[in-house]
Amino acid sequence: MSDETEVPDRPETGVLEALQVYRAAEAAMRRRTGAAMGIGDSDLLALRFILDRRAVGRVTASKDVSAYLGISSASTTALIDRLAKGGFVERKPSTVDKRSIEIVPTAAALGDTGPMLEAAQTQIEAATAELSPEEAATITRFLTKMRETVDRISTKPRRS
Repeated sequence: MSDETEVPDRPETGVLEALQVYRAAEAAMRRRTGAAMGIGDSDLLALRFILDRRAVGRVTASKDVSAYLGISSASTTALIDRLAKGGFVERKPSTVDKRSIEIVPTAAALGDTGPMLEAAQTQIEAATAELSPEEAATITRFLTKMRETVDRISTKPRRS
């Protein structure tokens, strides 16, 4: 909301407006971060996905990136080509299935990108730490419901 003292007629209006404003701010932050790194928004999302999976010991294949971003395999190949050309990832034979390829972040991505993304994450975590356990639980339930809702929304128009 543009005026924080303004109280909406319906509570959900304020919540949804705050969520939309947050999403816009987050998208702007991603654009700034990507611009600083010389990559686009989708490339940054993919790189963050690859880094996050590596951090928890998970292998990433092209199909994982495709599914995460909801893009075709051809678009994923072009995206991974851009990340590889930028020195952020490399393709390596899979440690799990030698017939497939893993997408692995490079030392440069871990060294250069890691601190930039970690700094943003640290600031976000600090803001979250200010919540009471009850507030955190309420927000977590809300965001889970929102994710479940958007996951159910079809991209195909409904026929009447």
